[in-house]
Amino acid sequence: MAKVVENLADSFFTLNVSTRDDDYQKVEHLQKCDHPSEEKTTDEVTATDDNRTIKAVVNFKEESEIEFEYVLDLEDSTHQLLQTSFESGTELFWQLKYVSAPSESRQFKGMIVKLTADNSDTKKKIRKTGTITITSDLTKI
Repeated sequence: MAKVVENLADSFFTLNVSTRDDDYQKVEHLQKCDHPSEEKTTDEVTATDDNRTIKAVVNFKEESEIEFEYVLDLEDSTHQLLQTSFESGTELFWQLKYVSAPSESRQFKGMIVKLTADNSDTKKKIRKTGTITITSDLTKI
Protein backbone atom coordinates (compact mmCIF):
# COMPACT_ATOMS: atom_id res chain seq x y z
CA MET A 1 0.00 0.00 0.00
CA ALA A 2 1.45 3.38 -1.05
CA LYS A 3 1.76 6.12 1.51
CA VAL A 4 -0.32 9.22 0.85
CA VAL A 5 1.85 12.33 0.93
CA GLU A 6 -0.35 14.86 -0.84
CA ASN A 7 -1.78 16.23 2.44
CA LEU A 8 1.56 16.80 4.15
CA ALA A 9 2.08 20.46 5.07
CA ASP A 10 4.94 22.48 3.59
CA SER A 11 7.23 24.22 6.04
CA PHE A 12 7.26 27.64 4.35
CA PHE A 13 6.87 30.43 6.90
CA THR A 14 7.43 34.11 7.62
CA LEU A 15 8.53 35.90 10.77
CA ASN A 16 6.69 39.19 11.27
CA VAL A 17 7.38 41.93 13.81
CA SER A 18 5.64 45.05 15.12
CA THR A 19 6.13 47.67 17.81
CA ARG A 20 2.45 47.30 18.72
CA ASP A 21 -0.06 44.49 18.32
CA ASP A 22 -0.94 45.38 14.72
CA ASP A 23 0.76 46.53 11.51
CA TYR A 24 3.19 43.58 11.38
CA GLN A 25 6.10 43.75 8.94
CA LYS A 26 7.76 40.68 7.44
CA VAL A 27 11.44 40.14 8.33
CA GLU A 28 12.87 40.14 4.81
CA HIS A 29 15.60 37.72 3.71
CA LEU A 30 14.88 35.39 6.64
CA GLN A 31 17.07 32.29 6.39
CA LYS A 32 15.81 30.31 9.38
CA CYS A 33 13.76 30.61 12.55
CA ASP A 34 12.97 28.13 15.31
CA HIS A 35 9.39 27.35 16.27
CA PRO A 36 8.67 28.36 19.89
CA SER A 37 8.62 25.54 22.43
CA GLU A 38 5.24 24.76 23.94
CA GLU A 39 6.44 22.35 26.59
CA LYS A 40 4.31 21.96 29.70
CA THR A 41 5.84 22.19 33.17
CA THR A 42 5.24 19.18 35.39
CA ASP A 43 5.71 18.44 39.07
CA GLU A 44 6.46 15.00 40.42
CA VAL A 45 3.75 14.22 42.98
CA THR A 46 4.58 10.57 43.65
CA ALA A 47 3.28 9.49 47.06
CA THR A 48 5.21 7.16 49.33
CA ASP A 49 2.82 4.28 48.58
CA ASP A 50 2.71 4.72 44.74
CA ASN A 51 4.41 2.01 42.72
CA ARG A 52 5.16 4.30 39.75
CA THR A 53 6.12 7.92 39.19
CA ILE A 54 3.17 10.32 39.16
CA LYS A 55 3.46 13.74 37.52
CA ALA A 56 0.97 16.60 37.37
CA VAL A 57 0.89 19.53 34.97
CA VAL A 58 1.55 22.87 36.69
CA ASN A 59 0.06 26.15 35.48
CA PHE A 60 3.53 27.64 35.03
CA LYS A 61 5.35 28.56 31.83
CA GLU A 62 9.11 28.24 31.53
CA GLU A 63 10.96 31.02 29.75
CA SER A 64 11.43 30.13 26.10
CA GLU A 65 13.84 31.36 23.42
CA ILE A 66 13.96 31.03 19.66
CA GLU A 67 16.83 31.71 17.29
CA PHE A 68 16.54 33.31 13.87
CA GLU A 69 18.84 34.37 11.05
CA TYR A 70 18.48 36.82 8.19
CA VAL A 71 20.64 38.34 5.46
CA LEU A 72 21.36 41.96 6.40
CA ASP A 73 19.90 44.79 4.32
CA LEU A 74 21.13 48.07 5.81
CA GLU A 75 18.31 50.04 4.15
CA ASP A 76 15.48 47.75 5.31
CA SER A 77 13.33 49.46 7.97
CA THR A 78 12.48 46.14 9.65
CA HIS A 79 16.17 45.23 9.95
CA GLN A 80 16.78 48.68 11.45
CA LEU A 81 13.93 48.08 13.92
CA LEU A 82 15.50 44.77 14.99
CA GLN A 83 18.85 46.49 15.62
CA THR A 84 17.41 49.43 17.58
CA SER A 85 15.15 47.12 19.59
CA PHE A 86 18.15 44.99 20.53
CA GLU A 87 20.21 48.02 21.52
CA SER A 88 17.44 49.51 23.67
CA GLY A 89 16.07 46.24 25.11
CA THR A 90 12.60 47.02 23.74
CA GLU A 91 9.92 44.34 23.75
CA LEU A 92 8.30 43.68 20.34
CA PHE A 93 5.26 41.79 19.05
CA TRP A 94 6.03 38.76 16.87
CA GLN A 95 4.16 36.42 14.54
CA LEU A 96 5.51 33.18 13.10
CA LYS A 97 3.14 32.42 10.22
CA TYR A 98 3.06 29.18 8.23
CA VAL A 99 1.94 29.61 4.64
CA SER A 100 0.29 26.21 4.10
CA ALA A 101 -0.39 25.28 7.74
CA PRO A 102 -1.94 28.39 9.33
CA SER A 103 -3.14 26.44 12.36
CA GLU A 104 0.53 26.07 13.40
CA SER A 105 1.11 29.85 13.33
CA ARG A 106 1.86 31.55 16.65
CA GLN A 107 1.91 35.08 18.07
CA PHE A 108 3.86 36.32 21.10
CA LYS A 109 5.78 39.19 22.67
CA GLY A 110 9.53 39.03 23.08
CA MET A 111 12.87 40.83 23.36
CA ILE A 112 15.93 40.32 21.20
CA VAL A 113 18.61 39.36 23.73
CA LYS A 114 21.31 38.49 21.20
CA LEU A 115 22.02 39.90 17.73
CA THR A 116 25.34 39.03 16.11
CA ALA A 117 26.77 39.63 12.65
CA ASP A 118 28.24 36.59 10.90
CA ASN A 119 30.93 37.45 8.36
CA SER A 120 32.72 34.10 8.50
CA ASP A 121 32.16 33.25 4.82
CA THR A 122 33.42 35.96 2.48
CA LYS A 123 31.51 34.31 -0.40
CA LYS A 124 28.21 35.15 1.30
CA LYS A 125 26.39 38.32 2.31
CA ILE A 126 26.48 39.29 6.01
CA ARG A 127 24.04 37.30 8.12
CA LYS A 128 22.58 38.46 11.43
CA THR A 129 21.81 35.77 13.99
CA GLY A 130 19.48 36.65 16.82
CA THR A 131 17.82 35.17 19.88
CA ILE A 132 14.34 36.22 21.00
CA THR A 133 13.34 35.63 24.62
CA ILE A 134 9.58 35.10 24.68
CA THR A 135 7.96 37.27 27.36
CA SER A 136 4.28 36.33 26.95
CA ASP A 137 2.04 33.35 26.37
CA LEU A 138 2.02 31.87 22.89
CA THR A 139 -1.29 32.25 21.12
CA LYS A 140 -2.56 30.69 17.92
CA ILE A 141 -3.27 33.19 15.19
